[in-house]
Parts: sequence; C-alpha cells; structure tokens
Amino acid sequence: MMRKFLFISFIISIFLSSNAFASCNFQIIDFGKSKDHLKKKLKYDESMELMTVPDEFGGELVLAPLFETCNKESALGTFAEYLFINDKLQRIHLSRANMPDRNLMLSASSKYGKIPLPTGMPMDQWRGNYYWEKGNVIIEFHVVNLELGGHMEIINIESLKNRSVMDKYYGKVGKWLDTQN
Repeated sequence: MMRKFLFISFIISIFLSSNAFASCNFQIIDFGKSKDHLKKKLKYDESMELMTVPDEFGGELVLAPLFETCNKESALGTFAEYLFINDKLQRIHLSRANMPDRNLMLSASSKYGKIPLPTGMPMDQWRGNYYWEKGNVIIEFHVVNLELGGHMEIINIESLKNRSVMDKYYGKVGKWLDTQN
C-alpha cells in the first residue's frame, strides 16, 4: 500500500512540475524587439546591465538563467540565450544539461506538438531532433549525448520573417568554422 502511495505521489509531482515548466513563457519579447525591451521584461533597474556577449559575426548574446524569466522551480538548470543582431531579437536558445528530468522535452511537446518517440522507447533514453513551424517561427528540439556520458536538451526558436538576417549570420559563422582546424 505504501509503495503504491509513493508511486502515485511521484507521478503526480512529475506531472505538476512538467506542467509548471510547460506554462513557462521563455519568448518574453517578440522577435525584432530590442535588448531594452528584454531588460524591461526582466524587470531590470535602469542601472542594471544585461549579461551580454558580442561575437565577431555581428551578433550579441544576452545570457539569462530561465528562472529569471519564468520563476518556476522546474526551470532551474535551464539557461536561455537571446541572440540580437542589429539590436533586434533573432533567436532564442535554451539548454539544459544532465538534469534528471526531461522538462524541456515536455515543454516543447506541450507548446508546439508531441514529439513522436519510437514505440516502447522511454523518454529519458531518446536522443535525436525534431522540428516544428508554428506561425512565423521555426522551433528545433534536440537531445544530444555529451562526451562524459551525460546528455543535453536544447530548444532553438527563430523567426521566419527575417530569415535572411540569420542566413547571413550563419554564413559568417560557417566561413569562420571552415578556417578552423
């Protein structure tokens, strides 16, 4: 009887934590908006600076733990990167490494549509990628293995409206990668 109670409690806690994460809105500003809009949505004081990392390809990443944007315990361990090009949001990238759950997968399935897993495969063993197009965005979801035996969940969200901006950016990144040994 006690085992049954513990099992049911465990299932309910997973369901509630994944639902809490699924309700987390990590696209807190629209694509094309500026870093100032993001700063306001994060409720940063005027004097506070965003954690930004400019790159040599014309982009500038704003880094933030997802917990800052949605304040849900289930978002702990998830890192958000907002890529701005010419001070306009072009991409949102979420990553979550070696966590004992599949909160990003559950969130992606809840927001964009079910990820079809092979029959009989447990969610925590699946590795691969899946793509959606919803409205004016393309969403990519990946689960990849890490070198030391772990895994990482990744969600990329990009606007389809200004695809040429991202194509130019990725072209510059690709040329640089081609020069690396």
